[in-house]
This record gives sequence, C-alpha cells and structure tokens, in this order.
Amino acid sequence: MKTVLIVFGFHLSVPPADDKKALKISRCQFPDSEGVSLWAIHRYPPTYAPPLSGELPAAAMDALLLTIYFLVVFYVLYQMALSLEDKLEDKVIIHLDKEFLAEQTQAQLSCQASAKHIKASVEEIGLKNSKIKFTVLSLSLGKQLSAAERNSPEIQNLKKMGLDEAAIASMLQTRMTIRVSPIGQQPLRPISYLSITATNDTPDMQLYINWDRSSLEMSKQGNRIIRSTPNRPLDLSRPQIFSLVNPGQSVTSDITIETNYFLIPETGQVNLGKPLVDLKQRLEFSKMTDPTTDEKNVQPLYGLDLMVGLKRTTDPDEKIIKLLIPFSFTLEIKPDQIALPPLRWFLRHTGRRNRPEGSWFWGRRRLM
Repeated sequence: MKTVLIVFGFHLSVPPADDKKALKISRCQFPDSEGVSLWAIHRYPPTYAPPLSGELPAAAMDALLLTIYFLVVFYVLYQMALSLEDKLEDKVIIHLDKEFLAEQTQAQLSCQASAKHIKASVEEIGLKNSKIKFTVLSLSLGKQLSAAERNSPEIQNLKKMGLDEAAIASMLQTRMTIRVSPIGQQPLRPISYLSITATNDTPDMQLYINWDRSSLEMSKQGNRIIRSTPNRPLDLSRPQIFSLVNPGQSVTSDITIETNYFLIPETGQVNLGKPLVDLKQRLEFSKMTDPTTDEKNVQPLYGLDLMVGLKRTTDPDEKIIKLLIPFSFTLEIKPDQIALPPLRWFLRHTGRRNRPEGSWFWGRRRLM
C-alpha cells in the first residue's frame, strides 16, 4: 500500500521572470521509505500575476486547493476508520435459560410425593470477595425441625440475633448442585466437550447421573451423549455406566455427542473427529445479519436434557426420585464497536461490515 503525503504551501518570494506558472507541483521520493511519496503543491503570492491568458482567478484557485485538501483529509480519515474496523473483535456470550431450568425442574419435583420437600433454584455461587461466579442448579432439601431442636441453645441464640424460623431453616438446609460449562463470554475457539460438575453436600442423599438416558439437542436434532473416558478405549456399542455422587463428594465429567466420533479401520478404535461447536464458525455465519445495529443477536445453541436420580442411602432403589433436567443454552453475538460515536456512526453507514452484497457502488459480488 502506497502512502501519499500532500503538503500545501505558499512561496514567500516572487518566482523568476521566466517561470510562467503560478501553480507548481513537485514530487519527492523518500529513499528509505518504500512506497512513500511527498507531493507538494506550491502557490505563489496573489501579488504575482503570471502573464498567461485564461488562468484561474486567485479566489477560484484557493477554492480548488481547499477542495483538494478536504478530500485528502476525508480519505485519510476514512482509511483510518476502516483500519480500526478491521481490528474489531466480536464477542460471543453463552447464556443459560435460568427461568426455564428452575421452573421445569420444580414442576417435576412437585409431581412426586417423595420430592415435595426439595426446592429447585438457579444460583450464582463463588468464592467470597471474588468477582468470579458460577451458575448452578441448586436442589435444596428443607429440614423440618423437631420440638427438641427448636428449643436447643443454638436455635435460641439464632433467634436472639433476629433470625426468624424461615431464615433459620434456610441456614440448616443441605443441597446438591449441578453446573454445566462453558457459560458466559467465550473466546473464539472450538468447544469439544461440555463439562458437568455435580456436588453433593447432603449428609444422607445419593445423586445418580444416567448418561444413556440423557441427550443433547442441536439444530432440533437429538443426539446420544458420550462421556469422555481418558486413557481408555471407547466402545460406542455398549451402554455407559452411570455416575454416582455420594454425600460430601463431587464428580466432574466431560461429554460430547456420538456423531462427533469416527472409526479407525486399522485399529478398530474411535476417536473424536470434530468439536461440539466451533464458536468462530458460528460467528462467521452470523455475519449475514447486520452486526452494527444495537439490537441483540441471540440464537439457539444447544439443549442438554440430563437424567438424574436422587435417593437416601437407606432407601431402596424403588424410591428413587427421577428428574430430567433441561439445560437450554443460547449464543449471543455482541459486535465490537468503536468507542468514538462519530466514527461509529460513520462506519455504520459506510463500513465494510454494512456494505450490501451485489452492490455496484461497493463492487461486492453476491455470494452464491
């Protein structure tokens, strides 16, 4: 790319008598800077009148120089704006439908007599005084206090501190949490697996995760879930063993879908061939929409139906509480914008991102 510098100036001295031009254009090439040229437009003082017939008046010449000057300034600013636009990086944010998750889980709990004491909610948890928070589904087990427990010194001290019975019961509740990641703003990268973390903080409850009865929906197509087992050969034809989370324990598993695996004929083993979703590719597909508007660009990503079971350690398997927990995720495309409002408005109307396809003015061909 060649850089052109144009300098306007006036000669302070009268030109020699043999010079018949009132306007002189000279070019200087910089030896150390390849492709950089300096063009100088000189105009002699208005007191000098060259003896040429039909020359432009001084006022017309000034208007011409100013017009050229402003055109050059506009072109330089336009190229600067386009270079800033090329450096913009759009952001992608993965959202979890929290309301839908809490409502559907609580509705399933309400339909089972042995699960009516369990309350489902979506919470943000994290370390104290930390800005990093994790979105989890919380299954809280309400505890009914006996008469002896209500009159215990510990409970009486809590009441003296101003806590009512509802607040005390909330403090004494135990819970189980399930977290699915990634969630939130993500770099433009392929996502090979979903990570599921189940934590059991109850003293006498067990949490089961049935992988073969769970599914992952993508583009309205249900897919079988495959749990990753590192350093072990994978056989897709066999059923998967469920995961068990005992009291006071936590389990983390990485999952993907069956169709992402391919068979190696020489060894008879299967390997992961493609990621679950490529955020960079999804972003490129979304460029067909207008990313310069202020409207949110939100589109479905995937939905996880996780089959879990809850039961007390002393209860028989027939009393297990079954839940099909729906985790629904969406992808928000958040275009990066220039902070300076005038440049933002200018690029919204003339930037490369907003040029229509098939336009003869911009010279863009319509994609077939």
